[in-house]
Amino acid sequence: MEDYEDGPEQAVPEPAAPQPGGDALGSVVRPALVAATRLFLVAGVALVLVDETGELRGAVAAGDLAQALEDAAPQLWSGPSLEVLAGGTAVRTADLPGDGRWPALAGVLAPAGVRGLLCVPVEGPAGPAGTLTAVRRPDRPWQAQEVESLVTYAGVVATLVRAAADAERTSQLIEQLEHALHHRVVIEQAKGILMEREQLDPAGAFDRLRKAARAGRRRVSEVAEEVVAGEPLPPPAPSNGNGGRPPA
Repeated sequence: MEDYEDGPEQAVPEPAAPQPGGDALGSVVRPALVAATRLFLVAGVALVLVDETGELRGAVAAGDLAQALEDAAPQLWSGPSLEVLAGGTAVRTADLPGDGRWPALAGVLAPAGVRGLLCVPVEGPAGPAGTLTAVRRPDRPWQAQEVESLVTYAGVVATLVRAAADAERTSQLIEQLEHALHHRVVIEQAKGILMEREQLDPAGAFDRLRKAARAGRRRVSEVAEEVVAGEPLPPPAPSNGNGGRPPA
């Protein structure tokens, strides 16, 4: 059952496992993808990320074909990315339209002139976190050195993904702390108002807030905000002198 009280020892919720959002991920990773297009002389590079269950979580791309690659993220994930994640090694083709392995992906990227595709794993702390895919228009074969270089670069990208996740987690924790601090300040302000208005000690003032919140199935902080805004609390329930039990 949901707890409607903000007790004096309320803890800040433990942040969820790091999951970088689109903005944080893009701002950290996209410059590296732009650099990759120039380093490897390709028309586009895409990072496809999967969640802990292996489902597609998001994609970031750069280069002339960035938009086409982001649009093709589902086909990338269900095609070469899935093969890479299953096998743990790079997959490549110099003739995407005629390859036959990923017809759905070819249907999306071939009209943009893509012929060559190279997809390598991006490792996370607990296993593959996604894939890095480079595409180009010429149909020349991928050389072993190109494959090795993209695998190495994928390690750099993996480090940036972790940095984006850490930044997202830090941001979430700061927001949680600010939220908790705001509630605590409001509760203390309301206690001070009740202490002056009803001649209560600090414990009695908090008890008034707590009982009013419980009676309305609300949080103490919500009731406190109303007190600070000048709204009166309902009068306390009268005591019947029988330990709270109705008379016999």
